[in-house]
Amino acid sequence: MSATATETRVAVIGLGYVGSVEAAVLAASGRTVIGVDLREAVVEAMAAGRAPLAEPHLEERLTKARSLGTLTATLDLAHAITSTEAALVCVGTPRGDDGELDTRALLAAMTSIAQAVPRGGTYTIIVRSTVPPGLYGKARAAIDDVVAEGARIGLALNPEFLREGSAVRDREDPQLVVYAADAPHAEAAIRAIYAEHASRLVSCDPASAEVLKLVNNAWHALKVSFANEVARISRPLGVDPFELMQLVCRDTKLNTSAAYLRPGMPFGGACLVKDMASLATYAEHHDVSVPVMQHVLASNDAHLAHLLSAVMTHRTESGEGPARVAIVGIGFKPGAPDVRDSAPVAMAIALLDRGVAVSVADANVLDARVPPLGIDALRVALGDPRAIACESVEEAVRGADVIVVGHPAEADRRALVSLAPSLKGRVLDVSGELSRALSEAERRSLAPVDVLRAHA
Repeated sequence: MSATATETRVAVIGLGYVGSVEAAVLAASGRTVIGVDLREAVVEAMAAGRAPLAEPHLEERLTKARSLGTLTATLDLAHAITSTEAALVCVGTPRGDDGELDTRALLAAMTSIAQAVPRGGTYTIIVRSTVPPGLYGKARAAIDDVVAEGARIGLALNPEFLREGSAVRDREDPQLVVYAADAPHAEAAIRAIYAEHASRLVSCDPASAEVLKLVNNAWHALKVSFANEVARISRPLGVDPFELMQLVCRDTKLNTSAAYLRPGMPFGGACLVKDMASLATYAEHHDVSVPVMQHVLASNDAHLAHLLSAVMTHRTESGEGPARVAIVGIGFKPGAPDVRDSAPVAMAIALLDRGVAVSVADANVLDARVPPLGIDALRVALGDPRAIACESVEEAVRGADVIVVGHPAEADRRALVSLAPSLKGRVLDVSGELSRALSEAERRSLAPVDVLRAHA
């Protein structure tokens, strides 16, 4: 650990589950830490080296911190701020009556911190609390409203991923440390606090930092719900759900990996739609409630509707909606010439139903010669004379008001890159395919292209 890291003086505001672990781990590592809480009993326990809550290894870290003399605790927030360079704010954000996270106590704490920073002072506020989208803007405004003349207060978001029962281990050996900082000194404070984990630091924008914790927990909740639905379906069949899910988890290439977790087109193909519908239908016919599985197809359809909205709300120079749309990459997934249950095909049909002409290009489909693949299958799938199956990307995009990048072949993707300067403001890059694996020169060539964004 660098000398700078050990010399960093940190206030930890809120000594609940997250704050007590933060204070103990940082102080045990040799940093000077001042814990702050409104509850006198908690402050006294921390100051005496006693864990205010039951968490494995917490008391051990507090004991070490006490022996080093690196941890104090106080009710006096102003004293803690004037004695440190940065504050980790770990104030609770419980669910309010309206279902939203209640950030009143969090914002009040940040306002109090800002008021305690003296004129001309430099300080960093680092939010560890779980926050809703939009918190950064509200916090920045609240801080700026009360900051003393000449004081510089940097604001950083640093979501925590600590699990009860393993919080100390999670803090000392994090898989990932994500942060968003709006000032150089705030960035420096983050790097000093996480000096031991420099290789795991990842910077992002404030909006991503706000929503990441919520998305992570939604994903965990979805996994639990899915496993429980599997149990409800499998037990009547005489299948052991524990053994079944163990088999599912043994496939780390597809099942427990980053596979299928990239946003893009709705799923399709000869397997996913059919098998998802089959499983949900089986459950319905046998009176087994599996709302997650039964709504997966509905979610898929909702995403297609969302993308169609992005296309249809685009306006041409004359102020009209699109008269013609080009779709590049019509297969059901990247690299696939198969158009069965393909989302890009479904989009083409939906556009035709709305009176929009469609042109399609897909080198993979053109090269396929085995039915039900190939250009003939594509023409049958489109089933409308206004849908033109083109021999090249150049032909498909010529005269199109909007170009939708679906699942393009590599040759088609590169053709789009070369055409980028002439496609300004007309591209819906659904899966981020245009910017994938590009050189810096190619990225610069894409600079004139605006990616359409769907409107809720």
